[in-house]
Amino acid sequence: MADTARDIEPAVPVLWLLGKTGAGKTSLVRALTGEGVVGSGFAPGTRQAQRVDFPADAPAVRFLDTRGLGEAGYDPATDMAAAQAGTQAVLAVVRLDDPVQEPVAAAIRQVKLPVLLVFTGADLMASEAEQERARARFRALVGRDLPFVTLAMPADGLVTGIEALLDALDSFMPRAAASLRRADEARAFAAVRKTVLRYAAAAGASDIVPLAGVATVPAAQGAMLQALAKHHGVALTPARLGLLASALGTGALVRMGIGHVLRQGAKLVPFAGQTLGAAAAAGTSFATTWALGRAASAWLYGVARGAPPDPVALRALYDQALRGARNGPG
Repeated sequence: MADTARDIEPAVPVLWLLGKTGAGKTSLVRALTGEGVVGSGFAPGTRQAQRVDFPADAPAVRFLDTRGLGEAGYDPATDMAAAQAGTQAVLAVVRLDDPVQEPVAAAIRQVKLPVLLVFTGADLMASEAEQERARARFRALVGRDLPFVTLAMPADGLVTGIEALLDALDSFMPRAAASLRRADEARAFAAVRKTVLRYAAAAGASDIVPLAGVATVPAAQGAMLQALAKHHGVALTPARLGLLASALGTGALVRMGIGHVLRQGAKLVPFAGQTLGAAAAAGTSFATTWALGRAASAWLYGVARGAPPDPVALRALYDQALRGARNGPG
């Protein structure tokens, strides 16, 4: 199914957000993209749909948020016809604690696109039994079984269920799912960025002293990997370290190792060699440690979710981070 989807999915896939006002459509886009403000959603009386591009400057995914269903005096027929013609899949957003969902169910019965039910408000309905009863009522209204996920999106807390949503989306909109996963991984790295920066700085500082870096740089990098593994909830066993090394590629690791030895030797050259060699060693150890941390974080993020990144993509991320570190990490 995913291969077929890749054949028909456009370069910028469009996801149609369908649901009542207040169901959590705007919050869902915010949770998926990490954008601080993605629009104000709809208030009763709004007469047109809202489009959200992500990222805004070079869209990889587009969301179409149509007016809330069930509003007094609103006939959604025209909006629905236009949305069906310009989108590839529907995210039907349904609040578990809202019993009046016939307008949403009626709209879904008319839709000829793949539909993923996104039940929100799990944080407002703590009982799993109550949640299942609410889901069953809605499925009965629709009249057929559809794939679904359940999210908790507290205003001031941790959103849960996004990974399950991306897994479901991957079956019929793989490009959209991949783009949104990259955004989620970038947010995950933002949480450990200071940790990686701290270890990279420590590796660079320790490498100024001749030969000291032979022991201290690998120690800093090892401690960093352990810290990242703990953050992602992954046990960093020797076998997993081997898998990470394999994913990064032996070429990159050999270049890192040989370069490290050569830099240590350069620091022993008298006068200018010591000064320039130490500066070069410190700068390179900082950059390689930063790049290793960036790539390792992405790899551990994937391992924790059962989907390690493609080795080619991981090496590209490492190289990008290495280049960026030489100009100051961003």
